[in-house]
Amino acid sequence: MAYLVGIDLGTTNIKAVVYDTGVGKVVDIASRATPVRHSQSGWSEHDPEEMWNAVTFCLRAVIKGRHIEGVGISSMAEVGVAMDKDMYPLYPMIAWFDRRTEAQVAWWEEQLSLDEMHAISGQRVSTSFGVTKWMWIRDNLPDAAARLDRWLSLPDYILWRLTGEVATDYTIASRTLLFDQGSRNWSDRMLNLVGLERGQLPPVFPGGTVVGKVTEEAHKVTGLPEGTSCALGGHDHLCGAFAAGLHQPGMVIDSSGTAQAVLMLLPEFLTSLKMAEQTYACYAYVLPGFYTLKGGLKAAGAGIAWIAKQLAGLMPDSNRLPYEQLETRARMGVGKRAGPVWLPHLNGAGSPEGDRSSLGAMVGIKLDHDQGDIFRGFLESLAFCLRKNMEEMSAISKQSISQLILVGGGARLDLLSQLKSDVLGIPIQIPELPEASATGAALLAGLGTGVFSGPAEAVGSLRFEKRSLEPAPDRVEWYDRLYRDVYEPMFETLRQTHHALKAIQMDTGPGKER
Repeated sequence: MAYLVGIDLGTTNIKAVVYDTGVGKVVDIASRATPVRHSQSGWSEHDPEEMWNAVTFCLRAVIKGRHIEGVGISSMAEVGVAMDKDMYPLYPMIAWFDRRTEAQVAWWEEQLSLDEMHAISGQRVSTSFGVTKWMWIRDNLPDAAARLDRWLSLPDYILWRLTGEVATDYTIASRTLLFDQGSRNWSDRMLNLVGLERGQLPPVFPGGTVVGKVTEEAHKVTGLPEGTSCALGGHDHLCGAFAAGLHQPGMVIDSSGTAQAVLMLLPEFLTSLKMAEQTYACYAYVLPGFYTLKGGLKAAGAGIAWIAKQLAGLMPDSNRLPYEQLETRARMGVGKRAGPVWLPHLNGAGSPEGDRSSLGAMVGIKLDHDQGDIFRGFLESLAFCLRKNMEEMSAISKQSISQLILVGGGARLDLLSQLKSDVLGIPIQIPELPEASATGAALLAGLGTGVFSGPAEAVGSLRFEKRSLEPAPDRVEWYDRLYRDVYEPMFETLRQTHHALKAIQMDTGPGKER
């Protein structure tokens, strides 16, 4: 028996778990809301010290004097902090979903073609990536930028606070946009373009690598035993996918939280202009020797919450977001009432459309539709989006998909999970695995410290129930028709309209008059 700790630095919450290898379960969980500030309209930032304090709060709540074999960190991947030579933050961490870096994205698009960018980084530039945050600081706060000594991604910063060591893993490095997937190291070309030196970034290692031990100072504020080994974890979606069993090709993980990530495992790095145009990412996985093919949508759970909030005032006796009431009403129309059909691009199109100017749309609304129909239509659109991605990713990877596993907060919405099975026409597995991302980080710590001999043993140590969902035969054909005849053509049908509207929105934003 061994205790392993996983830390998850999430968009909504920061969490710590204790995983007991003897029983194969998480035996303690603590959570605290992720601190976020809005210093200006449209801006979202994290104060580094507040983030560290949230981590220490969670760790103190779960350690309880236990002897811990190892600690791993799962994290949202694109948040970073500029540090001076005394390792003092020069500016707050700009949130991954903060879109102030549009000008920096435009600069990248002038410097490198889509296929060049993808051939190096495996990805297409967007406002999310860490390097655009550094460039914004460089371009807008030159005095602070001149004092830069290190650029650390969020989990690197927490690792440094725990151990005094500076390091990052392949998956987190990948989401800076400065990592060369072919060489699995920092790209000299990308660094030269933005004026960074290799020494200003952490050394890079595979997930599961032990890079330091808990210091006396960190012990005092976290409760972790001094000298506890700390291992690199990785991008939260990938840590969660590993815990759910993604350690060999042929599987697809749908990891849905605030955003949706659809993940496949590849034995080699794939890149092409078409993949770049479709915004499919291919970058290093948390396990050495593998890459992940990743698609998805930026506003999945966030879209569900937004719609529930808009409908909340219309629901009787609702003092909080009425998910249960809406789900109950939505079920009444499943397989019976066509429409409304959504284009779920509330934060732009993800893959495979790859269009930042695409907007959300709802078509086919009628007077006899109610709140449940509106909610059901959006859930159906998320299932359609998943199907579209799986079809495209199967073609790119030349893999037949043998298994689909749902993880993340979205899997807790039973109707959404069933709709995914109906729309895809295949069985779906839902592991009852609380805090998958944090658990995956703990498993990686177990690999690094020798608790497990390999990935199969690490994943095999978990003991959890699995729910299986079968597609309802009478609904498969119904949803196939809606998907083919209505959902698939919607994006192209509305593209010109959305681009025109987006241009007007850009021209009449905050501070502008029309």
